[in-house]
Amino acid sequence: MHRFFISPENIKENIVYIDPEEARHIEVLRLTAGDTVMFFDGTGREYQVRLEGWESGILTGQIIHTGFGESEPALKLYLAQGIAKGDKMDTIIQKSVEIGVSAIYPVSCERSVVRLSGEKAPKRVQRWQSITREACKQCRRNLIPQVMPVMDFFTLLEKIGDKPAIMLYENEDKISLKSLLHKHFIETDGQELFLLIGPEGGFSPQEVEVASQQGVYTASLGPRILRTETAGLVAASIILYEYGELG
Repeated sequence: MHRFFISPENIKENIVYIDPEEARHIEVLRLTAGDTVMFFDGTGREYQVRLEGWESGILTGQIIHTGFGESEPALKLYLAQGIAKGDKMDTIIQKSVEIGVSAIYPVSCERSVVRLSGEKAPKRVQRWQSITREACKQCRRNLIPQVMPVMDFFTLLEKIGDKPAIMLYENEDKISLKSLLHKHFIETDGQELFLLIGPEGGFSPQEVEVASQQGVYTASLGPRILRTETAGLVAASIILYEYGELG
């Protein structure tokens, strides 16, 4: 069954008022009045809807059934991603949502090539949030992960506070991600975890030192150095697998 997004404010009693972008998509698919489709509102609810027709230029539908999705991981995994060049961030965000990441923190690091400032930053975040919504449509998640405002590395550490966090660091040659998870995380009751991934140039020694002093663990993915757009997705997959959320 085709699946679309509906803003909660566009639901009035048992009628949905479909926004223009989704209405165009419905038309492209040649769906018409009487067809049944699924909608989700980003808060966990999903709706089986029978398309009705156009009312004052707005496509409407009648809710047949309301339910709650059960596809969210118990572990809240937050991806703190050093901002990458070009369309790499788009891919990272899209795929991390598909895997099961609960929120994305775009981070400007010391070695970041891309610098977002002024009006560029909120516009880019808005674009990334749109990508998360589209990814949820595809992977059947009913809760849309939030893309946080762009922040610098030290602001990120303030956000983390005393919550558990793991930083992937290419110069860490003693502790693997898997061993770290089983030693410090898997057997605990913690339901939140930050995963820190550096930009193309990696984290600077100062960033690693300050993070370590705060209690952030460093770990390695092995002897091969992965690109930033690969490392976060691999690490997130490993973490969610070890927590029983994948596979």
